[in-house]
Amino acid sequence: MLKSILTRLLAASIAIAAFGPLHAQTSGGAPNMAQMGNQVATFSGSMHAAAEVCGGYTKDQLADMKAKQKQQMTKMGLTAQEFDTAFDTGKKKTDERWDTMSKAEQKSACEELRQQMSQAFNGMIK
Repeated sequence: MLKSILTRLLAASIAIAAFGPLHAQTSGGAPNMAQMGNQVATFSGSMHAAAEVCGGYTKDQLADMKAKQKQQMTKMGLTAQEFDTAFDTGKKKTDERWDTMSKAEQKSACEELRQQMSQAFNGMIK
């Protein structure tokens, strides 16, 4: 589960980086920009839920990150309501997954996520 989450995060980040400038230069944006924005917002909600369980962030930090993500997505054409709906959907689904896991499984999943994120970002920064 967490590997697929990481993969989706990286793919979404790459897509935003690649298509964000294109969207700004074209009238009406790229055809799938709204769909991509919804996917990114859904994923942001999933990561928010994971961060709540795994720790490392205060509630204020999480709220600030969400606000910044929302601002970025609205610059790309997603409405604030669309962002909130997609974010809440991702958060709810991930919350439900965490609720089915034991504390030991949650701890293991958090450690795996931390390792995956560390490896992914260390490999990207040279």
